[in-house]
Amino acid sequence: MKRSSLAAFAACLALSPPLASAAPPSSGAATGASGASYQFTLGKLLAVEGSINDALAAFEQAEKLAPPAQPTAYIYLEHAQLLARMAQYARNPSLRDESLRKAGEKIVEARRLAPDNLDVLRAVGDVYIDLAAIDPAALNTARDALEEVRQRNRTDAQSFMTLGRIYLDQNQPDKAAAVFQELVNNVPQQRMAYALLVESLVRANKPQEAEKALSDILSFDPGSLEARLTLADLQSKRGDARAMFETLQGAPEEAREDPRFKRQFAWALYQNGQLDEALKQVEPLAAKESDSQSVLLLKGLILTAQGQNAEALALLTKVRASQPKDVGLGLATAKLMQRTGKRAEAIRTMTDLADALAKDGKAVESREVRLEAAQSAVDGKQWDQVSEVLRPLLASTDEPTRLAAVLFQADALGRAKRYDEALTLLDTLPDPQKKSLAVESRRAEVLLRAGRDAEAGRALTALAAGDDAAALAAAQSYQRVEHYQESLPILEKLAAAHPDQVATGFLLGAAYDRTGQRDRAVAELRRVLKLDPDFHAAMNYLGYTFAEAGMNLEEALALVSRAVALDPDNGAYVDSLGWIYFRLGRTEQARGALERAARLDPEDATLQEHLGDVYVALGQTERARQAYQRSLGLAGGKPDEVRRKLGDLDKKPRS
Repeated sequence: MKRSSLAAFAACLALSPPLASAAPPSSGAATGASGASYQFTLGKLLAVEGSINDALAAFEQAEKLAPPAQPTAYIYLEHAQLLARMAQYARNPSLRDESLRKAGEKIVEARRLAPDNLDVLRAVGDVYIDLAAIDPAALNTARDALEEVRQRNRTDAQSFMTLGRIYLDQNQPDKAAAVFQELVNNVPQQRMAYALLVESLVRANKPQEAEKALSDILSFDPGSLEARLTLADLQSKRGDARAMFETLQGAPEEAREDPRFKRQFAWALYQNGQLDEALKQVEPLAAKESDSQSVLLLKGLILTAQGQNAEALALLTKVRASQPKDVGLGLATAKLMQRTGKRAEAIRTMTDLADALAKDGKAVESREVRLEAAQSAVDGKQWDQVSEVLRPLLASTDEPTRLAAVLFQADALGRAKRYDEALTLLDTLPDPQKKSLAVESRRAEVLLRAGRDAEAGRALTALAAGDDAAALAAAQSYQRVEHYQESLPILEKLAAAHPDQVATGFLLGAAYDRTGQRDRAVAELRRVLKLDPDFHAAMNYLGYTFAEAGMNLEEALALVSRAVALDPDNGAYVDSLGWIYFRLGRTEQARGALERAARLDPEDATLQEHLGDVYVALGQTERARQAYQRSLGLAGGKPDEVRRKLGDLDKKPRS
């Protein structure tokens, strides 16, 4: 025997568990317990040496010689583990399967001899996980054995990890999360355990708990880029752009050079309304990763929010070529087409997308896209086009689809002052639908538009007397046709009964404002923002109210700046921001914001009037005149006031 083998042999003898207390053999032949110990140790040595067949033979001999005592279980345990290792390296599938089955038989015997031995239970888990490759039911045996280990040794990290992975493989993420959570509680700072805990919680749809686990990781390992990026992603998905930004801001310098960090940080800047800085971050990425769809998309969205419509459209069109059925991307592209005066192309883009989705069996998505296309036609007052776009939905045999189309078409006909057609269309619905909340409220809106206020009032009074949902629908119907006074008592009653409902509070605040009760409007909107500090529609409304009144302008600026950060592509919000700058006397900033707003929402009459006022303040008379004329060409606004301003301009020399 070589010297190295002798040393290994001595080590094995020293480390092997005792099989039984027995005296050394009295003759050269090893018999009984001592013979079993010899063969067992020899088998381990031969396994280390790579003499697998000889090792297996030694284990077999040890099993024959061993007395029926618990320590004998270690012979079967080692034998089973060797067979399992053989199976891992076997090239012949039949030999592999045979080795696994034999390993299973040996470990069963070990468990019979020592049912409570933790080493044996761990080995059962390992061997039966391998056996699951040929018998999936074996995974349950492995799981049950490791559950026993879990109950008796709370700090056995390896067994916990294996058990948790089994639960993940069995698609039981809740149980996996419980295992990994227990492990990190008992053995802190287990990085892999935390990573698997996060995976389990995400798969179990428990994002808040996953965020907490990720925060724990960062508390002891702030340099963990994977944890930081995952946490930021979860925060972004739940709509907390500020938390996402703060998480990424906390990254150490060395992590900031990673391209993944740069991409996500640029997204965070965009989602927080820091468009110039976001573009500065994304430009180098776009240069290096010119084929990266995510980078091109981000750059396109930043340019969209800046109102750089033509450049944004070119980028999104390029991205969309590889993702032609992406709904969000298709709608964003269509919106840019509308902004650049390509309404017909925008409608065609959306209807083509709707057709493609319908062919793929995505009926709900197809319906929503087609309704967006119809809305584009409504915005352009293309009433016949609305009917054409809705034709497939109106002909649908699916009741919810046809109902949605009928409600939309009736609204469009009402706006086009084709009231009888709208009411007749609603009458084509079957009786159960005709009496539904949605249809009753839409019918009342058409009647109000037609000037049949008494008839509409009776219908809406009946709705308001119903449950909360019906009452809210009645109030919304009044507000959609600008009958704010009539909506007030309904909303006041609802707000008193449900003071925590932010939507009701917002509508009530708007009603107070539109009925000349500014102080009550301000109080109600402040209350709404206490309930939901990130309700950006309320921020914008309150800020614009202050601007119109010329009061609390610094507060107005803070409110609307936050609203713009939360929704940077919203032209109405950017208009409010520009108007507040103007009221503060910061005319150049007002011009920049309002020109951006005009690119985001080129069909808003009030916005064009604001822009004209800024140009007047800057002494740019001709540009002011063009803005006022554009305002008069659009629906809404205050045309008499704009005409007066144009008259004043005519008294000035052109510049």
